[in-house]
Amino acid sequence: MKTLVLSKDMVRYLDGKIQLREHYSNPKVDYFSRLEPDATFEDFHELYRDYFTVDYNVETKILRIAVQAFDRAYAQKALKLILARSDEFIDSLNNRMSKEQVRFFLLEEKKRKQDMLDAKAKLLAFQRANKIYSTEAEAQTIFTTIGALETQAAQKQSELDSRAKILSKNSAILQELQAQISSLQRQIISEKARLAGGEGRDISVIQSDFLAVRLELELATTAFKSTLATLEQVRIEAARKLKFLIVVTEPSLADESEFPRRWYIVISTIMISLMLYVVASLVMAIIREHA
Repeated sequence: MKTLVLSKDMVRYLDGKIQLREHYSNPKVDYFSRLEPDATFEDFHELYRDYFTVDYNVETKILRIAVQAFDRAYAQKALKLILARSDEFIDSLNNRMSKEQVRFFLLEEKKRKQDMLDAKAKLLAFQRANKIYSTEAEAQTIFTTIGALETQAAQKQSELDSRAKILSKNSAILQELQAQISSLQRQIISEKARLAGGEGRDISVIQSDFLAVRLELELATTAFKSTLATLEQVRIEAARKLKFLIVVTEPSLADESEFPRRWYIVISTIMISLMLYVVASLVMAIIREHA
């Protein structure tokens, strides 16, 4: 803040707002206090640093700004403009810092979210293409079906063995039971073929591909959640680092001029005049003595 207040940019800002150069080069002001009309900007800035002082207390973190001008209302106006400009600068700095810190993670969040959506779309397309929701569920369904078919086949075989003892081999009942058992065995072989991929639809391969696609979605989702958490943390950290300008005392209008200190100047002038008079008297006395 001290650097900002005493900077050349602040001089240009105040000059554009309240004609700073014109005020301090006023010909009505005494010669030794005013700025020369043809003074360079560097001289102008140097005079500015003489009339605008900034003291910073490291312990209290309080900045004290004092303005000397040829008119007390002008000094108050200049100080108000400095405070307003400083407040704008701090707000701009906070916004820039916050945006720079958050921008990267916003882009990362967008990318991770897209990755997650792509992985989800890939999983849905895989499920639609293979007409399954879960390969584990489909495999379990096949195992259950095979178990049920094998149970039925065992029951029919048991019935066939029992009836074969009392019926002739050409009996229609035995032939029907044999046909049912053959049908059940073909179904069992078909289901086992599905499980092993014998019909071109290898469940084990599909399951492997499904797990890979699902894992991709899980990783993408985890990465997205992690990015969201990091983004929130960055926002909190950025808010914690924000700087604020709090005006402890508003710019006041002086009741009387503090500068120049007339009594100090008068007394100093008298003392210097007396010293010069004494020195001159001594010199004259020495000259007369040696004459």
